Amino acid sequence: MRSAVELAWRESVDRRNAHRRQRWLAVAATLVAITGGLLWFAERHDSVVPPADATLLAVRGDVTVAAAHEQRLIVAGSRLPLGTMVRTGKNGFALMTVARESLRVGPDSRLRIGSGGHVRLSDGRIYVETSGPRGGPPLIVRTPFGRVSHLGTQFQVVVGSTGMAVSVRSGHVRVTEASGYAERLTIGEGVEVLRGGAVQRIAVKPYGPDWAWADSLVPDLPIDGRPLSEFLAWYTRETGLKLVLLGQGTAAAVRHTILSGSIAGLTPDQALEAVMASTRFAYDRKRPGELRIRMRGRAN
Repeated sequence: MRSAVELAWRESVDRRNAHRRQRWLAVAATLVAITGGLLWFAERHDSVVPPADATLLAVRGDVTVAAAHEQRLIVAGSRLPLGTMVRTGKNGFALMTVARESLRVGPDSRLRIGSGGHVRLSDGRIYVETSGPRGGPPLIVRTPFGRVSHLGTQFQVVVGSTGMAVSVRSGHVRVTEASGYAERLTIGEGVEVLRGGAVQRIAVKPYGPDWAWADSLVPDLPIDGRPLSEFLAWYTRETGLKLVLLGQGTAAAVRHTILSGSIAGLTPDQALEAVMASTRFAYDRKRPGELRIRMRGRAN
């Protein structure tokens, strides 16, 4: 009798243990399924949102930057994911890189970050400074009136309710109107594309008031320990002016003059005044389109 009771008890324990194992296996399978689903969702989400190829460098004034696919604080140095919208107010400026090229957004503008080095400018103006053709996706500006492709250049695009205008400061760009008609522009050239498809070539000066807005927020140039010649090359590139060195020995003296300090946060004109005041050189911009440099005490 004792043996029969012990056998029945063992069978009962074995059945309970078997049921427990089945329950734990079911729970484990459920957890695996949930984990797998979360991983699948993460992989699927990552595949929907491509890697960002734009970075916000600085803002000034009234600027709103909103990411389309995620909620997070965007500050200087933040990567801008696909779909990010940049809006500027009447006194707003933004500086960023897109496809590793420098892009400035002017007041009253709406710009959306696209994929593969594309941006869409719905309103307002942008200034683009590129390093020339290279590997990787090119920077392409899309507007309601057509697109602009850089070929290694400095240019600006202005979009309004009646059309867009493209101006080239240096290098070349290709402008393709919405219907497919294309224009290739070089330094001193521009084009207006009007609503309805009319296209008109215009003459453009690489300097002057039409470009002045872009000086409000410029990439920093570290000048400490660098020659004056590098600063002057930067200044003339930023302003579109031609550098003219007056007097024998001035060019060599400019190359051998080493600067110190910083021009961070200054406009090009403010930086020029600050830098030249610390050197033995004088400058003037009396002649349109020229920056003239001479040794102090020498006549022009």
